[in-house]
Amino acid sequence: MKTDNRSYRGFYGVIVRHPRLILTVALLVSLLSVIVTKQRLEFLTGRDQLMPANTSFNRDYQAYRAEFGDQEEIAVVIESSDSALAGRFGEQLAERLSADRKHFREVFFPFGLPFFQQNGLLLMPREELATFSANLTKAAPTLKALAAAPSVQTLFTHLTGEMDALLAIPAGPAGQERLDRLVFMLGALGDGIGSFTKGEGAGLSLESVMFRRADGSESSFAAAGRQQVLTVLPVKDELSFMQSAASIDALRAEIAAMRKLPGFAGVTVGITGTPVLEHEEMVTSKRDITLATAITVVLTIILLLVAFRGVLNTVVAMLSLGVAICCSFGFATLAIGHLNILSSVFAVMLIGIGIEYGIQIILRMQEELGRGAQKNEALRTALARNGWSIPMAAATVAAAFATFAFTDFKGIAELGIIAAGGIVICVIVTFTVLPALLTIFPARMPKPRRTDREPVWQRLVFGRPRAVLAGALVLSLACIYPLSQSEFDYNLMNLQARGLESVTYAYKLMRSKENAGYFAVVMANTEAEAADKARRLEKLPTVDHVVWARTFVPDDQGEKLRLLAAARQSLDGLKTAPYEEDLQLMELPTVFENFRTRVEKLKNLLEKEKRPEAKPVGSFLATLDRFFATLEKKKDTNAVGMLKDFQGEMFAEMPQRIGMLRQSLSAKPVQAADVPPQLMQRFVGKTGKYLLQVAPKEEIFARVPLKRFLDDVRSVDPAATGEPVMVYESMTVLRDSYQNAFFFAIAAIAAILLIAFRSVRYALIGLVPLAVGLLFMVAGMRLFGISFNSANVIVLPLVLGIAVDSGIYLINRYRREDETPRQVVLSSTGVGVFLNTLTIMASFGALMVARHQGVFSIGVVMCLGMVACQIAFIVVLPAVLELAGKK
Repeated sequence: MKTDNRSYRGFYGVIVRHPRLILTVALLVSLLSVIVTKQRLEFLTGRDQLMPANTSFNRDYQAYRAEFGDQEEIAVVIESSDSALAGRFGEQLAERLSADRKHFREVFFPFGLPFFQQNGLLLMPREELATFSANLTKAAPTLKALAAAPSVQTLFTHLTGEMDALLAIPAGPAGQERLDRLVFMLGALGDGIGSFTKGEGAGLSLESVMFRRADGSESSFAAAGRQQVLTVLPVKDELSFMQSAASIDALRAEIAAMRKLPGFAGVTVGITGTPVLEHEEMVTSKRDITLATAITVVLTIILLLVAFRGVLNTVVAMLSLGVAICCSFGFATLAIGHLNILSSVFAVMLIGIGIEYGIQIILRMQEELGRGAQKNEALRTALARNGWSIPMAAATVAAAFATFAFTDFKGIAELGIIAAGGIVICVIVTFTVLPALLTIFPARMPKPRRTDREPVWQRLVFGRPRAVLAGALVLSLACIYPLSQSEFDYNLMNLQARGLESVTYAYKLMRSKENAGYFAVVMANTEAEAADKARRLEKLPTVDHVVWARTFVPDDQGEKLRLLAAARQSLDGLKTAPYEEDLQLMELPTVFENFRTRVEKLKNLLEKEKRPEAKPVGSFLATLDRFFATLEKKKDTNAVGMLKDFQGEMFAEMPQRIGMLRQSLSAKPVQAADVPPQLMQRFVGKTGKYLLQVAPKEEIFARVPLKRFLDDVRSVDPAATGEPVMVYESMTVLRDSYQNAFFFAIAAIAAILLIAFRSVRYALIGLVPLAVGLLFMVAGMRLFGISFNSANVIVLPLVLGIAVDSGIYLINRYRREDETPRQVVLSSTGVGVFLNTLTIMASFGALMVARHQGVFSIGVVMCLGMVACQIAFIVVLPAVLELAGKK
């Protein structure tokens, strides 16, 4: 029998009489939204674009940028056990990149500057330079022998002769001096042989000899040589979603091409810096969100098919959701005009949140059909019964999002506006497009589920309300301690995908005192003010060193030049000969055997005389035996090749290195005018202000050491800025913004509950399971070792808004219909609440496939929150209603 739609009046009458008109309008609006979005929606990639502009720390940072320009550089970290090899790699890479003006605005490689090659030793601390000079004096006889005939045979034969001479002379000052020289050379050679055997580089190099501290460790100068940094300012495409993508790709292509060259075997290269970290974060999060969206859609469809037990209603629900999401993108484009890394996840959120309203309508419609109602009457009842609860439930979620707009953090405020608007659009679509589709599609009533007997879980959950409340109270009290111990993770590196090259090398630079790439910035108006600030900063316990314009004018130049003169004098008479690969294989076994015999004889003598030098000589002998054992194992395969590599890595470039050494030993007094302009312009701004880079002594990615460092630096200059300041302050603002949003959301939700129920009593009843659920959520986070961070802290106000929906649906039905709490939970409304939770968990849980740890943590925390709140509303709320009674 055909239903007479003319009998329906009001808004519902318009829907059932003109469903195709409504759908046509919806289709046109959706199409227009897609077109507008595609043409006008932009993406912001920089973190500074998300931060509040009206804060003192942001103004300080902008003043620094105005004075010194864009300092967001890509850092190319070049590592090799051979500093000269790393230097050559950097010089050639810098030459290639400088020629590519399309991708790189500026290329800076300090090691390649003649200024550092000429005066680098003068920049060493005086104590390290004194050690260097003493080391060179000790090594001079061996270096002279090797320079004249660079080969393995020369090295071992010379040291054998030195030991013979030592063993032949009586004890005395001359013998002690020769012993000190021998122990020093054997120690350096032992370290080199050990590195070569492990495949870590040359057996012996000038650097390993000259830049050894008294305790055998390498000096800061040697460490800086092994890890050199080239910096690049990329050309940014301001219209692109990933502004530095082309430059980063071009840089990686050049590095890959150079690493394939045979001369650079053993050089490792990685890139990091703000542009790379932001680029990889956007690439990772974009890929993750795309995948999560696809998974969410699939899981949502599966859940709807199971819940509706049919295809048609699932198609209807998904079509209406699609209209809502298209229109929401159009709203985002018109209201904001762009998305950022925070607001870009709103579409995934809407899939789980927006579908819940359609679920309530369709399930209630199916319930009415099961009672014998006609399709249009069943739909009318479903809309009428949810006409108050759905808008109120949506209002709580929209309010939770809207509270973001009152925060100072731009990225959060934009997400709040976009998502709140999307929720409103979902409700409008639910009461227009969804019923229009349901009117057109034929009604399908699923077969009722058989319920022969009451399941055990129902008796346990609903049969003992006092026991349920007592248990909930005990567990809630137990959750207070985890709540008090919850922390906020300030480390942005913990948000990135694990194993990213940019993160690995960011940590490497942080741990490298010589190349610290993460420093605070202080400005000074005059040179005198800069010198005073540098002096005060370097006295701080958390500061490792300060770099500014006068850092490149060495102190104690008189004493340092004297030390260099003494070192230069020790090399008098040194003459270099070209390297030849001839190993003289027939003679080497005898050379090796003689050398080992002398080392063992020297060790035995020193042990007999109980001399302290016996221990290092014994250690060298053990290292030597391992080296010879490795040669013996490879005698039938690659022993000759191994020896060629051993000799070649040590001596092939010895003439050039000795030439560089002589050049650096010939340093002249340095004046301020001698500092290269390309170096000085990095530390003197457009208006003449001086820049001081303050390197931390500790790793400052975590909050406690970061705050300690910044407090110290700000004690000298309250206007200090730079990346550490921006991270600390922005994370603090972000944390406080979400905390404020959380309390705003509580107030808004309480007000909405009062409006929805028109009863203080029921409003409080609705808040009880919400509080229990939040405590369970935080305890779960603590149990799984999850901290709040700048990504997942968004969940706090959202859990409030989304979870309280359950209370609105359940309490509203309980009050309006003659049913017990158990019946309400088991009705279509209760099933809808459960299904709502599952769809939200599907949408947010899909984020758990993300490699980006920030996106992943949003999914984890939201799922924990929804599970905890679902348990509270399904278990605790019926118990509260049962004991409170219906009044």
